[in-house]
Amino acid sequence: MVITELELHNFRNYQSLNLELSKSINVIYGKNGYGKTNLLEAMFLCCIGKSFRAAKDPEMIRYGEEGFSVRTGIAENSCGSIRVNYTKPKSKSIVIDGVYVEKLRFLFGNLLGIVFSPESIRTVTDGPDLRRRFLNIYLCQLSRDYYFSLMMYNKFCEEKNKILIEKSRPDPIEFEVLNENIATYGAKIAFERRIFVESVNRIASGIYRFITDETEDLSVGYVPNIPSFLEEIRKSGSVNDAPAASSFTEKEKEAEIERIKGVFFSDLNSEKIVRREIEYGRSVIGSQKDDLDISFNGMNLRSFGSQGQKRSAAIALTLAVLEIMKNTTGRTPVLFLDDVLSELDDRRQRNIAELTKEYQTFYTCAGNENLRNLGADGTPVNYINVEKLR
Repeated sequence: MVITELELHNFRNYQSLNLELSKSINVIYGKNGYGKTNLLEAMFLCCIGKSFRAAKDPEMIRYGEEGFSVRTGIAENSCGSIRVNYTKPKSKSIVIDGVYVEKLRFLFGNLLGIVFSPESIRTVTDGPDLRRRFLNIYLCQLSRDYYFSLMMYNKFCEEKNKILIEKSRPDPIEFEVLNENIATYGAKIAFERRIFVESVNRIASGIYRFITDETEDLSVGYVPNIPSFLEEIRKSGSVNDAPAASSFTEKEKEAEIERIKGVFFSDLNSEKIVRREIEYGRSVIGSQKDDLDISFNGMNLRSFGSQGQKRSAAIALTLAVLEIMKNTTGRTPVLFLDDVLSELDDRRQRNIAELTKEYQTFYTCAGNENLRNLGADGTPVNYINVEKLR
């Protein structure tokens, strides 16, 4: 799939814009503050309906206006166009090939995209909420069932937290029903996350070694916040080891999810956990507290890695997800690289250019001379100067 056209109305700093795009390499360059990242944000909005910057919808409206519209034209894909409209205060609509879709989950999978920006490094360096967001953004694109499970899980957790705040001692039957639903959807989330992270670990480790010229090892493991499930994983060897998705039949997958549900439900109803939840007035275990263990050469990357190692690891994670998306769906995702390669030396630029040459790729940088190695193999490069777009 490739994005052939981008049309904007009152989005960020753009009043009106229509761009034709190359199916291979697009370099968006210009001075800071002219809207390079805004163009990537607009295209990615058509992938998941949300900003990769974690911005709220009203923040993407051009100053003084009441709403925005973003449209992408798409080729080599099951749909030919996606439009996202938003009007204050909370009116959002999604239009695929001229047809309005009622639920956000029906957008997922129509346009596959992955983005790397300077903020992506925070997935490695900052708290677990960003690592969970990383998992959710890409798992939702791969599976509408995952998105539905996540929405239902959050809904029942919110109901449970409301009861915990309002009542000093919740009704046992009401509590058990909520825990049953939380365990049902939480088990599905835990299963999908573990299988996904196993694939990320396997592919990212090879990419990281390629980027670093075979000098360092990277490992990524899933750390569920279900105490008994985590104990099982650790007893089996390491959080970095997990069965591959292909090793499960559909019946085996259902059985494993049911098993995780039983473990989770038991933990939720243990006296220790119930006491803690009543004390804190909220749920204290579950998918909302999951994390990833990211290490290099056996050491925690967040604590001991250099800035260069963290950047290389974050790039490896991005490119691993790119490959997983392609392998899982049989389609080629779009890659967005925001102000990243300009900070790398020639060798690493060449390595990353080699890894991404089969994808439609959007680069941003302050000056097009910073990306010296793009198009060296004869691939055409489309240069877009944002200073001339306004």
